[in-house]
Amino acid sequence: MYTKQACRVRFKFMRDQLSDTLYHRFNVKLLKQFKSLSLEGIAYFHTFLPVLAKKEPNTLLLIEYLKKNYPSIKIVVPKSDLQTNAMTHYVLGEQELVTNKWGIAEPQGSAHQVAVELIDMVLLPLLTFDLEGNRVGYGKGYYDRFLSTCRPDVRKIGLSLFDPVDKIIDSEAHDIPLDVCITPTKVWFFSQINR
Repeated sequence: MYTKQACRVRFKFMRDQLSDTLYHRFNVKLLKQFKSLSLEGIAYFHTFLPVLAKKEPNTLLLIEYLKKNYPSIKIVVPKSDLQTNAMTHYVLGEQELVTNKWGIAEPQGSAHQVAVELIDMVLLPLLTFDLEGNRVGYGKGYYDRFLSTCRPDVRKIGLSLFDPVDKIIDSEAHDIPLDVCITPTKVWFFSQINR
């Protein structure tokens, strides 16, 4: 059993220790597991853009796969408002991406903003998760606030380079659990939505 803070310390360290070779191998395996998910009925797919220097799961591989194999799916990425700790959401296209103070690429200029209620599936950044689908993020609450405004049936998909811990003991009522979490070795299901 772990607290969120203990998870953050442990899994940031574990990521930092990954060799470039192993990090690449894990990301290729994540893509392979992602391909097994059903994307039926998905019109708007929301994903974070990775900070590769921090060895976050490389969603760019998944984005390229979707563009090639599901060209009708609109890929949506967030932009953070550092004053309100809220996010707005934009179709990823040819617009310029600018790196914010956390090293996250975000859309700029005349990007097409997307209403939250249109989003069908969300890829969630996390450091780890547990066997009940509780996730540990970076502690700012951006994604919990975002998910609380989404449709009840939005599919919540985590991406983790590592297997889950048994239990996160300080999950709170406002923490929104995952439906699914993808790891390099397995797809973990926590609801019936994506089976």
